[in-house]
Amino acid sequence: MTRFCRKFFAVVIFCSISVSLAAQERRVSLLTCSPGEAVYELFGHTAVRVVDSSRDIDVVFNYGLFSFNEPNFVWRFILGETDYLLGVVDYEYFIGEYAVRGSGVTEQVINIDDKQSEKLLNALIVNTMPSNRKYRYNFFFNNCTTKARDKIFEALGGTNAVEYPTPSIGEDMSYRDILHRYTAGNPWTSFGIDLLLGAPADVKAGREGAQFAPLILMDELTAATIKSDGGSRPFVAEQQELLLPDEKSVVKSNLTPFNVSLLFLLFTLVVMLVEKRKKRCYWAWDILLMGMQGLSGIMLTFMVLFSQHPAVDVNWLLILLNPVSLIILPLYIYSVCKDKTPQILWVEVAMVAAFLLATPFVPQCFPVALYPFAIAILVRSLFEIYKKSICALD
Repeated sequence: MTRFCRKFFAVVIFCSISVSLAAQERRVSLLTCSPGEAVYELFGHTAVRVVDSSRDIDVVFNYGLFSFNEPNFVWRFILGETDYLLGVVDYEYFIGEYAVRGSGVTEQVINIDDKQSEKLLNALIVNTMPSNRKYRYNFFFNNCTTKARDKIFEALGGTNAVEYPTPSIGEDMSYRDILHRYTAGNPWTSFGIDLLLGAPADVKAGREGAQFAPLILMDELTAATIKSDGGSRPFVAEQQELLLPDEKSVVKSNLTPFNVSLLFLLFTLVVMLVEKRKKRCYWAWDILLMGMQGLSGIMLTFMVLFSQHPAVDVNWLLILLNPVSLIILPLYIYSVCKDKTPQILWVEVAMVAAFLLATPFVPQCFPVALYPFAIAILVRSLFEIYKKSICALD
């Protein structure tokens, strides 16, 4: 939808709703959309649907609007300064968009009384005003799902008004564990996320924290109840599948991060064997290994120091992936050119050893694919330090 169309729908529907706060024949429901194929669609989506048949109104309040055309969008996203918008669109347009995408949509009609539905509608309408519709997006704590949940809970009387008879889905899961549920079929996306997210992502999410994920929120609310003076009532009055997701063929590739990392280790061993036999030094491989290590370290250091994403400010991967490698590399090449033993590589040995030894003790889960890569750097560094002795052997 173009920006003009979004504004047009917002103005028209806002005016229609504003004059129709009578609670007759009104239904409020939560729409949960299943994951799509794009990176930003992998975790699904949540929106609030309001139907008022007496006024022929059927609209969706959507906290997930953003535009790649916004100035410096990518840069602001990296820095954690992305702003999302609340938009309101016609239901037919909303459901049509997800039908084209091939995602499923589940509707949960909320067992909300007239007074509470009016309070929710008023809050949503106020939130659609130009001065209020923008909010600072945070994937874990302030996203399209948590915004919709919080507005509904506020209308019901707060989080204490909702009870959950079953154990929390996220009780024993960290934020990283929850992400892995959705990225299981996308190993490279999962690997990239694991690199960027530091120790805060390994904190147990708990019930409220886990509800940042749309499907988890939907499952939690299915069994929830709403407390009231007259007792309690089910949170969900009715649940139905509005759209069934298309069957997606999963194409598995052997070029997973772990397999590629193993290839790096294998090729490192092959390079060392060829060097031993030909008594030559292949700098290109060292430049590649330490260059990847150092450039990754620059990216992680930047995220830790400057990004406002709360889950990146402490990252123990900096033990292994840090900019020091880019300083070591020219000093190593200089030593080789002067036919000297590159003692500077002991720094590399120390970093890898510290990384491997720290694994059981630091409060962070490291990507498994990093271990073969780390071992490749370790054996390569030790080989270069002792190359004169090794190559002198028969």
